[in-house]
Amino acid sequence: MKIMPSKASQIYLLSIAFLILLSSCGKEDTEPSVAGYADGVFINCEGSFNANNGSISWYNADSGKIVNNLFETVNGRPAGDVIQSFALAGDHGVIVANNSGKIEIVDLVNFESVSSITGFSYPRFFVYAGNGKGYLTNGNIKGEVYKIDLTGGTVTDTIEVGMGPEQMIIEGNHLFVANSGGWGFDNSVSVIDIRTDSVVESIIVGDVPIAMVTDAEKNIWVLCRGQVVYNESWTEIAHETDSKLVRIDPAAMAVDKEVIIGQKGDHFNPSWLAVSPDGLSLLFGEAEGTYAMGTDEDIQPSAPLIKDGIFSAAGVHPGSGKILAVEIKDYSLPGLLHIYDGNMLISSMETGIAPGGVVFSGVSRP
Repeated sequence: MKIMPSKASQIYLLSIAFLILLSSCGKEDTEPSVAGYADGVFINCEGSFNANNGSISWYNADSGKIVNNLFETVNGRPAGDVIQSFALAGDHGVIVANNSGKIEIVDLVNFESVSSITGFSYPRFFVYAGNGKGYLTNGNIKGEVYKIDLTGGTVTDTIEVGMGPEQMIIEGNHLFVANSGGWGFDNSVSVIDIRTDSVVESIIVGDVPIAMVTDAEKNIWVLCRGQVVYNESWTEIAHETDSKLVRIDPAAMAVDKEVIIGQKGDHFNPSWLAVSPDGLSLLFGEAEGTYAMGTDEDIQPSAPLIKDGIFSAAGVHPGSGKILAVEIKDYSLPGLLHIYDGNMLISSMETGIAPGGVVFSGVSRP
């Protein structure tokens, strides 16, 4: 004989089924739309000097969500003292902790630490060359580039370059290194053949080169801050040279264009350089704000794109084209991430202390 459930039992079973369905739908709705942290924007935050509170902030452009202090949240320990930079390395990220004299290699998906390499005197920037290999600039006066085996967690070679090496770019089989002078003076870009790991050229650019990008034609643009020398009491500028944007033809390994930017008395500006997603426009920070200049232009625009925006770094999102700029409010307080559509401010949110760099992951230039 077939036994039929009572009406009350039917209602109870239907209620249970509905709750299970609701629970299932809720779980699916809360699943992340990306694989962990692999897609997003990484912001390296220096922190306070000697406080060991440098950090990484992560921003998702789709959701508008920002996660601060990501490394410590995941790994249960600080990322290091003075987080100078962050770089992508395939499925991994490399955190450069300047005052800690180390780099942290993390898995991009879960941001768990894979390994640490210590013993550096003054590490600055890392660039990935593929196959688990990369290069790290080091030194505040005498400069060197270390070849790093990320898989083994070891330094495999040391290459002497100019003074105070900063940012690097790989173009073809060559690594271009901006020698800022550090605590001294330099005006050169060292060129390393990565097949032999030897310096093959030294290109004279403007004074104090600090940053580099490549344009749509694969030319290398170097931001040269210019030399600023103060009097003995540090109350007046005794000597100052022009700030410049210098273009290098990587095939000829020679400068083929210079554009003077900024103005005398602008202190330590310009301060950063970025390129638009199509590679046709350069953005840089000056004392008056953020300027945008076409790569075919010969003079700096008369007015900034974003007026009075004094940022420590910025970048253009390769997918949306929006400008993401970071601002240091104080070296003991959280900084700010600003989102701009052209020159229109869309939103602002807090980051870690003293944000100094913006790195886009999971998106590429169209």
